[in-house]
Amino acid sequence: MVAPKKELLRGMALALAVAGVILTIAVLPAESGIDPTGAGEALGLTALHVAAPKTVPGAVPAAAAPLAAAKSSTVSAPGEQRGLTIASKQAAPYRSDVRAVTLAPGRGVEVKTHLAKGATLVFSWRTANGELLNHDFHGEPVNAKGDEFESFIEENGVSQSNGALIAPFTGVHGWYWLNKTAAPVTLTLRASGFYTDIFKK
Repeated sequence: MVAPKKELLRGMALALAVAGVILTIAVLPAESGIDPTGAGEALGLTALHVAAPKTVPGAVPAAAAPLAAAKSSTVSAPGEQRGLTIASKQAAPYRSDVRAVTLAPGRGVEVKTHLAKGATLVFSWRTANGELLNHDFHGEPVNAKGDEFESFIEENGVSQSNGALIAPFTGVHGWYWLNKTAAPVTLTLRASGFYTDIFKK
């Protein structure tokens, strides 16, 4: 049976009233820093709003960083805007590895690790005599198809590189080097973190 017109109008009015209350108490303080009732500050929602930085004419903009509050905290270093807090308990044990990798002339080599989503990997590599290589630090999810991968750091003509990754997905993450010279090149890879293994592919 179709509800009477008055009941429908009453239901719509109630829904609009509830939406208005939520907008005023929660959405505006968190999204825009506007808190007309003071309830947003009392609930810690205004701490979620990060004001846009002031621009100085002629200044070089700093590199963009994700901004967020952790547990409604506003702690930050002097002169800095608070960045995104990323912290998690790691399931895999910590490990550290050093590998020597030799690339034949005109050939490429891959070294990979298995990382769970949220696991951390830190690395540094350097060629033995300053030789230049092309480098791609990347990852691919479990059971990935041929084109399902993500490059995190891509460099051409470099003799060393340093980096860190908090894995955005569970899968295989690692390095690919290409030796475009006419002579063999050996590099030393130092890796540490919470990966389960490291292997040459």
